[in-house]
Amino acid sequence: MSRWRRVVRRELARYRDDTGWRVVELQELYDQLGPVLREEFPDNHNREAKLRQILQQLAERGEIAFVDGDGTYRIRELGETAAPLENEETGGDGWEYEASEYETAVGSRSLPTAFREAVLSRYDTECPISGVDHPRLLDVAHVLSWSDHESLRTDPGNVVALDTTHHAAFDAELYTLDADFRLHVSPAFETDSDHLERTLLARDGERVDVGPDLLDPAYLERRNRSLEWW
Repeated sequence: MSRWRRVVRRELARYRDDTGWRVVELQELYDQLGPVLREEFPDNHNREAKLRQILQQLAERGEIAFVDGDGTYRIRELGETAAPLENEETGGDGWEYEASEYETAVGSRSLPTAFREAVLSRYDTECPISGVDHPRLLDVAHVLSWSDHESLRTDPGNVVALDTTHHAAFDAELYTLDADFRLHVSPAFETDSDHLERTLLARDGERVDVGPDLLDPAYLERRNRSLEWW
């Protein structure tokens, strides 16, 4: 069996299982598989073209299907994906991605492009905490965590557009919003950063420009009950 097909099948299966989605755009595959393919095939310098070739092969086998002519695919029934490759490090969770896969705010959660764009549009492509308004610096943050609330991953009332720094701080439980959309900072939070002083500490108790049409207050209340400092 083609080693390339085996790797791509494995990663498509991982994408499907981790996200719960079967439709994926080609650019998402480039972004998602890029680090893996660089590690698996360091001597191949035309990996995107090779990936397209493998996707074509999988389509001919009926394992994926073209949704439209713009590079969108539907994952169907994939072939062998479970057996590890010879140099694959496995453990309880199987293949280990580079640490940024789930530990950083940037690009870590493989949300569909259309959903991310819809969330940014709802927030006028601006972080309501910091005012950062460049789309490449904005993330989709989850009120109730991505890992513990799978059914809410694409619930509009559970997500907010935050810049990458404030997303990381939100996930680290350094601040939160209450059900009236007022910002509250952990009493233990200290910083020498003028930016964080201005956007978090100086705004403690201030109402943020969001409302129930964007965020579900019930999700905020559930989140806050789990905070040790609340």
